[in-house]
Amino acid sequence: MSVVSILGAQWGDEGKGKIVDMLSENVHCVARFQGGANAGHTILIKNEETILHQLPSGVMRPNVKCVLGNGMVIDPVLLVEEIEMVEAKGCFVKNRIYISYLANVVTPLHKELDCSLESSLGTRAIGTTKKGIGPCYADKVSRNGLLVKDLKNLAAVKANLEEKINRAVNQNLINSDVLPLLKEECDKFYQAAALIYQYAADTITLMNEMVAKGSNILVEGAQGSLLDIDYGTYPFVTSSNTTSGNISTGLGIGPTKIDEIIGVFKAYQTRVGAGPFPTEQLNEIGEKLQQIGGEIGATTKRKRRCGWFDAVLAKYTNQINGFTSIILTKLDVLDDFDEIKICTDYANGNFPEDNLEGLKPEYITLPGWKTDISDIRKWEDLPANTKNYVETIERLVGVKASRVSVGKERDQIIEKK
Repeated sequence: MSVVSILGAQWGDEGKGKIVDMLSENVHCVARFQGGANAGHTILIKNEETILHQLPSGVMRPNVKCVLGNGMVIDPVLLVEEIEMVEAKGCFVKNRIYISYLANVVTPLHKELDCSLESSLGTRAIGTTKKGIGPCYADKVSRNGLLVKDLKNLAAVKANLEEKINRAVNQNLINSDVLPLLKEECDKFYQAAALIYQYAADTITLMNEMVAKGSNILVEGAQGSLLDIDYGTYPFVTSSNTTSGNISTGLGIGPTKIDEIIGVFKAYQTRVGAGPFPTEQLNEIGEKLQQIGGEIGATTKRKRRCGWFDAVLAKYTNQINGFTSIILTKLDVLDDFDEIKICTDYANGNFPEDNLEGLKPEYITLPGWKTDISDIRKWEDLPANTKNYVETIERLVGVKASRVSVGKERDQIIEKK
């Protein structure tokens, strides 16, 4: 029996989708425990790119069960589109997708509220994906949410949603001008809700039965640890707990059932949207990382901000997650750098005691390797400077790397012994 979790250890976009897809070859189930359509996990198979937002990355393996846990917020409209997309690629989902009865549901009203609030913040905007995630989680916490199991009675859902829309207009939370378009979106929502209800299931019992049988299970996190609602760079965070402590809450399996917690780090640092970023390089280095790394947000389609690896924050996310090992992705992006820097401290403060904004990073500088490593498949064949870079990160963060990724394809991965 093995329950292995794959978690983002930075601000998301670390390449978790590729790692989950690769490791899912020999598992029975891949399960998501938080987040919603604000996730963007990119998988490249034989030069064909697939971007998943709600479906676990294991969906691209034909014999793998996919669980969308109760800690997620489910968007029926976008989920139907996603199912149609993967089935068009030959990955059929019948008897493979299980959506928790207890997961909350994202409605068109949530999306409108998200857009309205983000627009009202002006220069203080968080940079959300405007997918309705925050308002949906807010309804969940205020005990005012809609659950997947409620979709069984669509008449009641319609009455409830119409009442909420009227209340939102009366309270000036949304403009009445949007009502015609909102009605159209609600009609799509009701159709999609009826379609996804066929996948509704008691995923808690399902997960625990698989654990009891000794099934191999991969737990897939969305976003990253520095976007965690409690531990991230608040308020520039997501609306859920992205860290390991939420796995049990979001799936209904006890913490003693989790065997490994693997943190995925990019070999440098990126961030989409607003928020502090001490090692950001607003210069030719940042531009080079962005261009070579193809750093475009999978969900937002915005350019990712780029900078050097921050070992201070990496050590912090290791502490709050308890990683048993880490994986470094996109190591090949650094192939053409003469020198590579790693932040080892801040000169004028500490996190989380101090806000990251304004903290000045202190760096060590390591020599680059100046050679293409994308075709290498054995750790011992990597250049000495590449191995030194990885081992320096291991030492600074306090945890060993189990693998490094040297490209986008499934097979561009190296096991580190």
